[in-house]
Amino acid sequence: MAVARVIETRITPGEYDQMRKVLGITDTPPPGGAFHVAAVGEDGNLRIVEVWDSREQAEAWSEKVATAREAAGFGGNPPLIEYLEVHSIVQR
Repeated sequence: MAVARVIETRITPGEYDQMRKVLGITDTPPPGGAFHVAAVGEDGNLRIVEVWDSREQAEAWSEKVATAREAAGFGGNPPLIEYLEVHSIVQR
């Protein structure tokens, strides 16, 4: 079952861009990732909204991201992640 997650990253857009480079992220989502958007909150930090095929795939990706956060020096303030069961997806 698909899951959505909302992530309060606690990192800036510049730090996010560094993380993407460390992880080798392109414009193609990792396996199981269906949707990803990063938006800047009022505090200047990013919020991410994602949809994954399963929670297990999302959590596996989170482990890779956590390792990259540590390597980049952003590991001291871990993100807050809320998982939600997808009820409906509408796309343009």
